[in-house]
Amino acid sequence: ALCSSPRPCFSVCVPAPRAARCVMSLQQWWDEVMLACTGAKADADTTEIAEAPSDERYVVDEAEGVKILVPHDVEEVTSSDLALMVKNTPPAQTAPATLEDRPPMLEPVPEAQEEEQSQEISTAVRQSIIDEERQRWTEEERQKAIAEWQAMLQSTRRSESVKLGDDGPANRYGNTGTLPDFIEGEHVPVLALINPMSGAASGRDILRVARRSEYYKHRFFNIIDIVKNQRRGGLLDVFRVELCKAKDAAKALGTRPRVISGGGDGTASFAMFIIFLALKADSGREHEGLKDAGNGFIWSDAELAESFPALAQMPLGSANDFGNVLGWGQKYPGDTACNAECNCCCLGREGALRNLCRWVSHLISPRSRVVNFDVWGLLPPKGQDKCNFKIAELHGKRGMNPNTKIDGQHQILLKKAGAPVPFFVCLYFSCGVGAYVVARFQLNRRRTPITNRAEYVRQGLGIITERTPPQLHLRLDGVTIDCEDEPYFPPRRNRGNKGRNYREVGFYNINWQAHLLHGADRAGCMSRLCGSGRTPVTFNDGRLDMFRWKFSSFLKNPGTRIQTDKKEDMLLTFDGGNGKGLFFQWDGESRFAFSPTNEPFHFYFRKVLNVPVVIGPFHDQRITGNLDNGKPVEFSFCGASPEDKDQVRRRVLDYVGGELDSELNATDEDIRKAGLRTPQ
Repeated sequence: ALCSSPRPCFSVCVPAPRAARCVMSLQQWWDEVMLACTGAKADADTTEIAEAPSDERYVVDEAEGVKILVPHDVEEVTSSDLALMVKNTPPAQTAPATLEDRPPMLEPVPEAQEEEQSQEISTAVRQSIIDEERQRWTEEERQKAIAEWQAMLQSTRRSESVKLGDDGPANRYGNTGTLPDFIEGEHVPVLALINPMSGAASGRDILRVARRSEYYKHRFFNIIDIVKNQRRGGLLDVFRVELCKAKDAAKALGTRPRVISGGGDGTASFAMFIIFLALKADSGREHEGLKDAGNGFIWSDAELAESFPALAQMPLGSANDFGNVLGWGQKYPGDTACNAECNCCCLGREGALRNLCRWVSHLISPRSRVVNFDVWGLLPPKGQDKCNFKIAELHGKRGMNPNTKIDGQHQILLKKAGAPVPFFVCLYFSCGVGAYVVARFQLNRRRTPITNRAEYVRQGLGIITERTPPQLHLRLDGVTIDCEDEPYFPPRRNRGNKGRNYREVGFYNINWQAHLLHGADRAGCMSRLCGSGRTPVTFNDGRLDMFRWKFSSFLKNPGTRIQTDKKEDMLLTFDGGNGKGLFFQWDGESRFAFSPTNEPFHFYFRKVLNVPVVIGPFHDQRITGNLDNGKPVEFSFCGASPEDKDQVRRRVLDYVGGELDSELNATDEDIRKAGLRTPQ
């Protein structure tokens, strides 16, 4: 509203930031208006205010010379709510002040500037209304989405609770038993990732027992179902929620949560994959707890170091090398085949249940020891962003020789590789006859651990007695290895020594392979014969234990204790030529590697992670050596420089995001381009 002064004063009702409001009486406000307009205070007899409310309900703001009158109880207004609060007032009876007496700021405002100010106020008001309405709508949508997501989580929990009932085959642990009571504030929080088909389906029976136990029923997960149910509100989300709860509960106890990896030896790296997948950030779901902590994960680097769960391996596979080395036994808890380490009297289902409860009780005890564990990774060679090879999987029928006879000789047929892709190496890596045995075993897997071991032997004998397929070189011909930028394999290769003289080459991270082979530092003949003074393979010394052997090595050693050499890294190069490739295995999984362009390709390994593991009651220091490496137990990405550590972090994110699948897995076209065969 315009007053009679040549300098108008605008007074409108608009929202104002509360932090900027200042309360003044209505009379003070009017005095300010008249002083600005006439240079003199208002005369009470001539001042007329239209529909002026009480002083207590108004506050006054000021922005760029514009007075803004705001009721206290108004949170939002629209343009239709704007009200003119001042009427034109006749000149005061007192003598007006001269222009010289007025403050310098009280100069007439040009009409164009007056209109611009009015337009700016109107635009600001509209934008403020829009912003506040958008914020209110966004918050309502966010709350609605959270409620919907939580309902989906509850639905998933209910469906999982009834999925594994007591119907079907008899439970080896009985149909009424439960796991040991969990005492909040005393026991260490635990979750489990279990393969239900491992251990002759003992994993399924353990999950059924957990469903009858109040604490464990929503914390023991079928690892296969998690992979299948990654939808919003699915089983992966439930696992993430429970993992975050376990982190908070464990932190209150001054420790970290624990995760059971239940299955074969390959389940350990698979369990780490699931943990990283659950912790991966998602910018589209920040309101559901997936906000990026600045490193691509929902936990910060400090939280990962402090609270990344300690792994405990439940031995449900055939060899169970990992579980045995960590002290959790060679056989699954409650196995009817009694042995000295379980101290169990085989009392049927009741005895099996007691053994299982004893196993879980030791895991949740805060007295159980947690130590560091090295995890090695398959990375691109130094200076490269991607690996320069592709991988495929052996295809064939079950039987003594799965290869297909074509043109009068047995040929290797390859198909697209399934999960997982090679990245984490927890136990061992090798190429040669052992890797070829594992590839053929994967086509002939049996139902029980004892028949699986027999199948390993059968396939090994078949490889030794058969002719080498044309897709493979004889033994390890074409393979060279450098460690720490120095030649390692074949030994004395500068003298013309060839890889064809050896059957297997690779490295150990744990001192146990295939329930048969062990490693210790290279030593002289007398030390090998006496068996004393040699350092065994140690899984937390930050070193690879490189090995190479041929059949005569078992006489030279003597026995199955392989000589090893501690190294910081390994670079394997394969130069096989057209239509050739190489079988390799890591942690009991096998693949066939080749170059689509038939050029030489490389495997580069170095330490990528330091993870905590829980040591079981059957730990044998003669096998592992001293587990105290003098460093605090924590999780970390590893590397010689910040750039190396960041490379690992990004590689892990690519791994769980699926980018490594497209980088490494070959298509049928890649296979045929390399001169290799696919199924017709």
